[in-house]
Amino acid sequence: MSFYFLVNNSEASDVFVNSPPNTGDWLNLAQLGLVWILWLFIFMACLYYPSDNNRPGLRATIWAIYISFLLISLVPLLIDALANDRNDEYHKWVGAIFHGIHSMFINPSVTILGGAALFVQAREILSRPIGLPTSLSVVGLALQAAVFFLVALAWPGRLVFPWNELGGRVTVGVLLTWYQLVGFVAVDNAVFALVQAILLLVVKRRGHSGISTVVSGETEPLL
Repeated sequence: MSFYFLVNNSEASDVFVNSPPNTGDWLNLAQLGLVWILWLFIFMACLYYPSDNNRPGLRATIWAIYISFLLISLVPLLIDALANDRNDEYHKWVGAIFHGIHSMFINPSVTILGGAALFVQAREILSRPIGLPTSLSVVGLALQAAVFFLVALAWPGRLVFPWNELGGRVTVGVLLTWYQLVGFVAVDNAVFALVQAILLLVVKRRGHSGISTVVSGETEPLL
């Protein structure tokens, strides 16, 4: 969405980015892009390296889901950027549809899936024998929870939203609009931080130290 607003920025723009875009807007895009690339590396590593979950066709299904997501997210952005004509009425309609689908369906789905991931990961942790070395690092979980919580707190002040035009009123409708237009970035980071914090508690209560005394170096947990 950051890329979309920067490419289609106009004088009437009053959400997500400044008009015209300033250095902070480009830094926001750089941060979002870098985080996406890093998560993509982790995603590919999880699929590349051996796993004890060897259900037939599982990796192909995961790749198909991810590619399908790219086809409705990144690919339309690239097409829009290459064929960008802000004066074209048809282009404006296509842009409105793209933004509407993301703000009303895709972004909330990502937030919900981020929260739902807690149950899947917690179930996997609880299925492991107590005391058995795992791929989870207590330090890693703690750092992720802390860093993403701080990032979530910082995002609202970095994204443009017309609070002044609303007269300072904060209602459920205003918060919903804020989430749909810009707030999903902060909320997603907050959800991830909360999930990692809960997983940290689960790991600690299960007795996993995160770093076993019998492993070191390359065999230490990374996540």
